[in-house]
Amino acid sequence: MLLRTFGAQISKTARVYPTTIVWYPPNLAMGAHAVMGPGVICYCMDRVVIGDYAIVSQRTHLCGGTHDPDDRHFQLQPKPITIGAHAWIAAEAFVGPGVHVGEGAIVGARGVAVKTIPDWEIWAGNPARKIRDRQRYE
Repeated sequence: MLLRTFGAQISKTARVYPTTIVWYPPNLAMGAHAVMGPGVICYCMDRVVIGDYAIVSQRTHLCGGTHDPDDRHFQLQPKPITIGAHAWIAAEAFVGPGVHVGEGAIVGARGVAVKTIPDWEIWAGNPARKIRDRQRYE
């Protein structure tokens, strides 16, 4: 309720644990039955969209901003993050700015996603690499 009061678009069936930290709620959207677990940091400087039935597990960091290392003023660059329906971001993973995690995709525990993760693939490691395809279900 509190996040909605401050502008987040959160489905009535979505769940956000009380220890989750959301920077700038108007940039957050969560679909039906989506979950953000305890201790998640959602730095949504740009739009962060979490699809239906997606799970963002405990202590994950969704980081929607970076800096231009070649700019002498080191300007902040906000970039959106999208997590597709039925995706799972496992415990303590990092999802970087501009990353799209596809439908049904998985980022393994403590994985570091710095580029697009295709639909129905399992990625893990730092930086995250494809482990295998995930079985599709309906």
